[in-house]
Amino acid sequence: MTTYRIIGIVLIVIAIGMFFLEASLFAYQGPPLNPIVSKMGEYSFFWWLPTLIVGLGLTFGSKKKDR
Repeated sequence: MTTYRIIGIVLIVIAIGMFFLEASLFAYQGPPLNPIVSKMGEYSFFWWLPTLIVGLGLTFGSKKKDR
C-alpha cells in the first residue's frame, strides 16, 4: 500500500467524522456551547465534502507499486 493511499483512507475517515460532528451540532438544542466547539461545527460543515473528495482522489488515484 502506498503512502498516498494510506493518507487518502485517513482523510476519508476524517471526513466521515467531520460530517457526524456537524450533523450532531446542527441538531443540538441544549445550552450554549463553548465557542471553540461551535467554530469546529461551522468549519466541519464547509470542509467535510472537499476532504472526502481529496481522500477519494488519493485513494483511488494512487498507483500500486510493482514488486
